[in-house]
Amino acid sequence: MRRVLLAVIDYLLGFLALAFFAFLAFASPSPTDERLLFAFKAATPVAVAELAFLWWRPTPANRLILGANLWLVSGGLAAWMQQWWWLQGYQRLGEASLFMAMGAAGLVTTAFSPAGFVAATGPRRPVVMASLCLLLAVGVALIAAMYFRGNVKFAAVIPVIALSWLNRLLRRVVQRQTASATTARESLFSG
Repeated sequence: MRRVLLAVIDYLLGFLALAFFAFLAFASPSPTDERLLFAFKAATPVAVAELAFLWWRPTPANRLILGANLWLVSGGLAAWMQQWWWLQGYQRLGEASLFMAMGAAGLVTTAFSPAGFVAATGPRRPVVMASLCLLLAVGVALIAAMYFRGNVKFAAVIPVIALSWLNRLLRRVVQRQTASATTARESLFSG
């Protein structure tokens, strides 16, 4: 029962903090600096709650959500502490700053986590290969964010959705490879 409850909460949370931020920041046709500051300040507690939930759960956390929430928390802390230089960096980079945070989370987890960027349990080689594919896709999303800068739909929303789908696909590929390898090993030793 606990496992089902955690799965439902995990699905519902997803990119909740990022969606909340986007709603607050971009609900009007032209976002203002004040609106962005408010959005960062309001979305930060949601992002911290998501990070706490991701840390608490037994399965590896979705690294894309981890990167997005770290981006939100650092922006929120900068807004609360009036670190305008940090927020100006976000402003200069636009939506690309989000994908830079996701890429940083991806590099660190690919290098130092057995589950890699795709958050899949399995043999190291398939995990690393899938993680590298996801890192490449984040790089493509970063380029798209720079090209479509200012158009939130094409610079952020569509790439985040595409990355999320790709992450799920790559995780399933790793899990299938792991299952196939386990089945082959069992048949080798049983026969």
